[in-house]
Amino acid sequence: MTNTTPKSWKISLLGGVKQRGPQRLPEHLVVVTAVGGADLDLTGAAFSGGRFTLTKVSFAGGVKLTVPVGVRVEVEGFHLFGGHRVEQGAGAPDGPVVTVRAYGVFGGVRVGRSS
Repeated sequence: MTNTTPKSWKISLLGGVKQRGPQRLPEHLVVVTAVGGADLDLTGAAFSGGRFTLTKVSFAGGVKLTVPVGVRVEVEGFHLFGGHRVEQGAGAPDGPVVTVRAYGVFGGVRVGRSS
């Protein structure tokens, strides 16, 4: 079985990815860094097919994500030092789904909701 999901890659030795403002999201964004994380504000984003997956792999760095109200968030992965916190809020049954897959030694995942 082949994976045909369109992916966008961001690779950096030092530093991470920061995105704000209205944007058309790919179905899958992969961020790979030695030191750095992902800081994304998806408040004004357009979700392709109602799903967005963020995969972040780094030695040190976490994920800070802001999603609109009504978006369901799923968090997967592991950090040796760090955890994850998702601000409570029910996603709409027919609303978009954001999956965060975060892997690293130091870091964590923090998800907040815009009002």
